[in-house]
Amino acid sequence: MLTTQLTVMPATELRNLLSAALGEAQVIVSKTEEKGTVGKGLLDKRQYSKGVFIGLAILVLGMLLSVLGTLGTITGARLGATTVIGVVVMIIGGAMVVGGSIKNVGKAKSQIDEELARLLQNTSALPCIPTDYWSTTALEYMIGLLDNGRATTWVQCADKYEEQVHRWTVEENTAEAVRYAESASRAAKWAAIGAWRS
Repeated sequence: MLTTQLTVMPATELRNLLSAALGEAQVIVSKTEEKGTVGKGLLDKRQYSKGVFIGLAILVLGMLLSVLGTLGTITGARLGATTVIGVVVMIIGGAMVVGGSIKNVGKAKSQIDEELARLLQNTSALPCIPTDYWSTTALEYMIGLLDNGRATTWVQCADKYEEQVHRWTVEENTAEAVRYAESASRAAKWAAIGAWRS
């Protein structure tokens, strides 16, 4: 559908189109967020700890067997060798667990990429809207404009949304300037206190 068709679309049809596009966008956002969390398991310390625990158990078992096998005639060299072997096994065990996680993460991300490609191919409402407005924020805001009667056409929705984005940007910049000014004020106050005490 061309953007020109959006400009002449009645408000009720436009609202239905925006609602359908919002549903499609939410599914895509959900899948994209899912893809972003897939790799987080790799950084999970429990995964690496499992391999380290296995290595530590082998280290303790090796030391125990070494002590029991010699019945008190253990030498420092034998204990040192057992310790080195245990540490190596801990490192290898941890690496194997993490390596397996890396493979699983890669597979999961590829599957999600394939699902995202399928979702994008099967969308019907989202492609009717210019890509600048594909965010859930934009779609929800425009639906709100149509619902409360502040807009009745695509052009009005787009214009009011752009004005709101500008307002949000100005507010964000103002808040940042206030935080910076407060920080500078505190720094100047502490500098004055420091100079006074000197």
